[in-house]
Amino acid sequence: LFLCITNICYKNKNFYNINILFLGRFYYLHQTKLNQKVMLIYILIKLPQSLALSPLNLIKFNKNEYLFILTFIICLAAILIMGIELYRQKTKKKIQLKKLESEVVRLKVAISERTKNLEIALEKAEESNRLKSLFLANMSHEIRTPLNSILGFSELIIENEIRSDQKVLYAAQILQNGQNLLKLFDQIFHLAIFEAGKVTIRKEEFNLYDMLEKLFKKTKHKINATEKNIHFTFNIENPNFRIRTDLSKLKLILENLLDNAIKFTDKGIIDITCLKLDNHFLFQITDSGCGIDEIDIDIIFDPFTQGSETLRKIKGGSGLGLSNVKNYVILLGGKIWCTRNLPTGTIFYFTLPALQNVEEEFSLMKSLSFFKN
Repeated sequence: LFLCITNICYKNKNFYNINILFLGRFYYLHQTKLNQKVMLIYILIKLPQSLALSPLNLIKFNKNEYLFILTFIICLAAILIMGIELYRQKTKKKIQLKKLESEVVRLKVAISERTKNLEIALEKAEESNRLKSLFLANMSHEIRTPLNSILGFSELIIENEIRSDQKVLYAAQILQNGQNLLKLFDQIFHLAIFEAGKVTIRKEEFNLYDMLEKLFKKTKHKINATEKNIHFTFNIENPNFRIRTDLSKLKLILENLLDNAIKFTDKGIIDITCLKLDNHFLFQITDSGCGIDEIDIDIIFDPFTQGSETLRKIKGGSGLGLSNVKNYVILLGGKIWCTRNLPTGTIFYFTLPALQNVEEEFSLMKSLSFFKN
């Protein structure tokens, strides 16, 4: 329509022929189904060139013709602006759609991860609930057994017919069961203060050999009281080794590991070895007892967890000793693990830092998640 108007407004034949060629190009572009934006650009470029060929052949327009041409140009400009605006809106919608699609994908991934985390948390909660129920059932037995022994032997001692040597024997049984009951309460107490975050550390410097020698004598007395055929030894690389740590916590760690070794070893050896490797001390507790199954090594330090069910029924225990040991080793800045001592027995290893100054100790405490929490 625009080209026809221009041909009406011009009398030059050459200009008419040029417009015919222009129309042919336009028709070709239309037939080849090129983009409409290409055709519009082509018209806007070629039309001024066609108009410029015969500037002197313009006819004189009247007022109505001027208004018609002006109206047409305004309409063409409006159509062009509308086209640009529609294209801009279409592009904006495409961008928004892509953002929505990416957000949907992100939400799907987040929901999937959260679902997995919730499933894992639910499994852990169910497992924790099961273990706590098992723990309470086990505690009922662990507490009632020594209490019944204490009450029973106390009643026997009160009777006048009991000989003095029997009273001594019964008193020893009362003492042993009282100690077992106290140990059980200590384990529950240590677990409680760990979960409450109320553990305090009091570090001091002391000689390792002196501490291990006292512990050796105390453990030797325990072994003799059990009347088991166990050969107990301790070795330290250098009797002058000194360490700065919490003495009571280190004693608790070693006593728990040695008590376990005594419990599960009927005959053979139990040994403590202390070595210094680079910037830490390595403690090794070896026994030739019944050992730990391969599948139980990874869970043996979990709370309320023991080895095989058969062994638990035979030997007893709360399943808290090794859990408390691991907590204290980590709290003191060390690591703990265990291996099987083939053909029988178990070896427990744990490390403690050999700190040289207060600055190193403070940086270590800052690095522990326990102190962060």
